[in-house]
Amino acid sequence: MSKLPYKIHQISSNNKLFRKTFIDEYSDVLFMPGCSLSGYDEKTIVNIYNYLRGHIKNIGITFSCCYKPSKMIKDYKSFEKYYKNLDETLNTNNVKKVITSCPNCYKSLSENSKNIEVYFLLDVIREFGLDNRLIGYYSDLNIEFAIHDSCAIRGVESIYTSARDILKNLGIKYSEFEKNRSSSMCCGAIFTDNENKKKQLEKRCSQTKSDYTICYCETCVKFMINGGKNSIHILDLIFNEKYLSKDKFTQHNKSSINSWINRYKLNNRRKYE
Repeated sequence: MSKLPYKIHQISSNNKLFRKTFIDEYSDVLFMPGCSLSGYDEKTIVNIYNYLRGHIKNIGITFSCCYKPSKMIKDYKSFEKYYKNLDETLNTNNVKKVITSCPNCYKSLSENSKNIEVYFLLDVIREFGLDNRLIGYYSDLNIEFAIHDSCAIRGVESIYTSARDILKNLGIKYSEFEKNRSSSMCCGAIFTDNENKKKQLEKRCSQTKSDYTICYCETCVKFMINGGKNSIHILDLIFNEKYLSKDKFTQHNKSSINSWINRYKLNNRRKYE
């Protein structure tokens, strides 16, 4: 598979139309949703941000990419060039803490911005708690989800615990993949060629008998769907109004164009209040 799609993604993500930051002089905390989740659903991102604003005074939001795709294709020169823009944004705004909902962003920032405290959103939700109306909300659901752990945060036990604690509090029934937590296997996204992507995805999907999977990485959700699973993001159960009706429990892959439209809309909202 050509590396061109990755290069186009990175060039576009580095465009100011898609990497704006909204923060005021009184804040040193940023929420960073990441490319995949921002491209998935605009309103869900706004709902997450409003939840965080209810707990963290003056929190800002950035739609910058972490530029990990450049590393995936071993284009280290581009990674250094692009990441410098993100680093400058953080330093110029005196950001001390970043909360990210993307495992890849979590890993990328943890490794490359040592002066920043990086937190994963699920850990933050476990600390602040769910809305009271969501406690046990899905306990009447006759579906058991297999929880897929992202390989990007392999070994970060707090995230494994937070994901499972949140599911329990929501009343979600879940099972484990044959390989889970620190021994979890990649969904296939790490590979840049289609043949290896397909082989890895088939191998991963075969490690659970469940037709339903739940992830905390939006890219993993998309891959699980491509592997024939009904799949959603944990955050869908909390912040996406489409799923609060309990009518369906699988996402539908958006076209690349629609994903970029969602990212554009988020970056160009008139204001974040």
